[in-house]
Amino acid sequence: MPEGDTIHRIATKLAPLVGKQLERVTTQGLVREVSGKTVTSVTPTGKHLVIELDDGSYLRMHLGMNGRVRHYTRAEGEALLARMSPGRASLALVTRDTVHLWINARTVEISPRRAPMHGHAVLSLGPDVLADDFDSRLAASRAALHPARTIGEVVLDQRVACGIGNIYKSESLFACSIDPRTPVGDLSLDQLAAIYASASEIMRGNLGPGPRNEFAVYSKTGRPCPRCRTAISCYQLGDPPRWTWSCPQCQAPGALAGAKR
Repeated sequence: MPEGDTIHRIATKLAPLVGKQLERVTTQGLVREVSGKTVTSVTPTGKHLVIELDDGSYLRMHLGMNGRVRHYTRAEGEALLARMSPGRASLALVTRDTVHLWINARTVEISPRRAPMHGHAVLSLGPDVLADDFDSRLAASRAALHPARTIGEVVLDQRVACGIGNIYKSESLFACSIDPRTPVGDLSLDQLAAIYASASEIMRGNLGPGPRNEFAVYSKTGRPCPRCRTAISCYQLGDPPRWTWSCPQCQAPGALAGAKR
């Protein structure tokens, strides 16, 4: 699933849309009423991307597990749309010069300014770990409200802090030498804050246009830990279960017992 760093990169790519008219907007091949409106902002929040328009309406997109975004010149994009089945493009934004396609996106919401749930989906999220004013201690205090849940589950909870997915869950917990199965109640606020600060730092390192930096444990089943050379473990955690990676030596289960102060 694309995580917060990917959504921020997409937002950077779409930033030139601000001030431009969307000549045509389609979902599943159907022309929508916001066609002809002008983009006023492009804002990433966690795994969500919101494009606001000059009439107060917005488009909100969430890529889900398999969604992706592609950018084309107007001629290339129109030719591709003509060949595609109508339902394949979850969303198409057509300007005078460009076409931007969301393919297999989980969510595309078009919300008029006066819609009853306008803005609710984003307002229900926790702080964005990639926001300039992100406060890891605030995120830690929100996580601490879930003492019985494992830290691996809580780090993925977008209502606590948004933008972290399965990749940065595994990477941030490895960076802090914490087993993902540790109950949140066994961790101090300092430890929780360090996890969120690490996630933010690692993700910021991947905001550039190039490929992501090499991961330490994510998807490295059986390969040597970069610290101690122990084979990386892979297992499922949470409900719904998500694949999780950790080092059984550096992140030994139960190693933090009694560490909370």
